[in-house]
Amino acid sequence: MPRPDLEAARAAALAALGRGAERTLEKLEAAGLVVVRLADLPTAGAGTRTLTDVELEIPEDWREPWTALVITDTEALELHALLAAVPSVREAVHLGRIMGHRVDVEIDEEEGLIMRAWTVES
Repeated sequence: MPRPDLEAARAAALAALGRGAERTLEKLEAAGLVVVRLADLPTAGAGTRTLTDVELEIPEDWREPWTALVITDTEALELHALLAAVPSVREAVHLGRIMGHRVDVEIDEEEGLIMRAWTVES
């Protein structure tokens, strides 16, 4: 993914926000946030794929960097779970193991991420 043009995004934000814009952007930056242009972001779903009926493995003491093993019929992928996906991955692992549900995942293979995980009753 190409890096977003942060200077152009900041200039656009200053123009759009008008009076007090500099102060607003300073507050955002102090909170660790940054303004980017939508045009600089990848399109939704670009580079992602859904894997169905996988085996999803995490260690008992699973913690950062949230590494999980996704095993399909043909490949084993060691990926990191997106922070927002951690609860759904943990739930999918347990429901798959305890209830025998089928586990599906959406991954971004280029970035090495599990975007989300869910189960389907078998």
